[in-house]
Amino acid sequence: MSALRELPASALAYLTGIYEPVHHEITATDLPVIGEIPKDLNGMFAQNGANPLFTPNVGHSWFDGDGMVHGVQLEDGKATFRSRWIKTPGLAEDIAAGHATYVGSLAKPGLGKRHKNVSNTDLIYHSGRFISLWWEGGKPYELTLPELETVGTVDYNGTLEGGVTSHAKVDPRTGEMFFISWGAKPPYLHVGVASGAGQIARYVPVPLPGPRVQHDMAISDRFICVFDFPMMFDFDRSDSDSFGFILNDNAPARIGLLDRQNLDAPARWFEIAPCFMWHLSSAWDDGDDFVLVGARMEGATRIDARGHEHDDLPLVDGEHRFDSHPHMWRLNTKTGAVRESALDDAYVEFPRVNDANICSGARFSYMAEIKTDEPTLLAKGLLKYDVQSGKRERLLFPDNHFGNEVSFAPRIGSRSEDDGYLLGFVTDRVSLNSEFWITPANNLGVGPVARIKLPQKVPPKFHGRWVPGELLR
Repeated sequence: MSALRELPASALAYLTGIYEPVHHEITATDLPVIGEIPKDLNGMFAQNGANPLFTPNVGHSWFDGDGMVHGVQLEDGKATFRSRWIKTPGLAEDIAAGHATYVGSLAKPGLGKRHKNVSNTDLIYHSGRFISLWWEGGKPYELTLPELETVGTVDYNGTLEGGVTSHAKVDPRTGEMFFISWGAKPPYLHVGVASGAGQIARYVPVPLPGPRVQHDMAISDRFICVFDFPMMFDFDRSDSDSFGFILNDNAPARIGLLDRQNLDAPARWFEIAPCFMWHLSSAWDDGDDFVLVGARMEGATRIDARGHEHDDLPLVDGEHRFDSHPHMWRLNTKTGAVRESALDDAYVEFPRVNDANICSGARFSYMAEIKTDEPTLLAKGLLKYDVQSGKRERLLFPDNHFGNEVSFAPRIGSRSEDDGYLLGFVTDRVSLNSEFWITPANNLGVGPVARIKLPQKVPPKFHGRWVPGELLR
């Protein structure tokens, strides 16, 4: 990359050092291992993230880099590593031009070509397809398994009306996929349902008071959960070529529930204490209560309501600060009462559960513990929360080693919710060498049972997925 000095410090931080993009797709086998790969773990872990091919233009943020998927396939105690760009039309345009042809998502309108669907945020397996998702929406992209080659866009046999925002949820019982699609025009939010057969069954509007930054959603057996967090677009930057977002503490924060059996009924809204949330953990029904666990932010922007800057917390885009903590909400669907409580004062992000329990009452939540004295979002370890007992387990990475989100993989013959492994990438910031860690989910204290040495650095990424071996074929 060249001309990086022309980008602001907030963008540079996510383009250099541990975040510097890798430049080649590779496939590697016979990888060295510290420890032993469990024989009861066959399948593939893949994680999506930003890896810009060319020097970015004005308005660039971490979220704007070209999507690159890194994957580790495990079979009979052996590992194969792959890295592949997601071959979007925008990437093809850049390659043809020999440079970045789009401006970043934070560039003010009029400065250049915008809204490049980089498909860099999430991965999900649904209806026999492995698909990548973008946080701003747009059409998903199908990837082959285990090769991770791009097939093309997925329009659900012509039935997809809008986009599919990252963090779609699949009900393991019904096979349905639930998703949101958001935008800057009324009604500002839609909820969609895709059948297990690969058709969009419903696509319904959820009117909001105005445009809101959206990211995650949840499902329980009875409800679809959406959000009206007052994270607003902020164009009032007369001295800058970029715009951003700001949390309006004077507007209410709300959680909305839609009845899965009656999507024609309007959402029921519950007002909660002012906050924002990028990522939730899971949701479930408990009698008349709808219960939600997530990583709650008291204030989600660099400048709070009093105008004080918070330079002591990690930032994304130079705007969003990460002061998120584990939190639980209980919404009584009979009385309308709201109860909320902090689960811990640790700084966390990227919460995940055993996907088999995503909507039916996950007891265990695995969260990345964020190092708060860094300018960027880096995990110094993992935390496991038992939301029934309140107990917490912790695994710290070695000094100068960092990771982010992990995925849960049940072991073959698994008998309980946490009977499996936590999978994720860990990188040494000094040597810039990366490893793939396999850690027993029911005993974080023993640390990884296998550390697979990788032939390529894996820059800190966003979201991943475990695909069991039987689905790879």
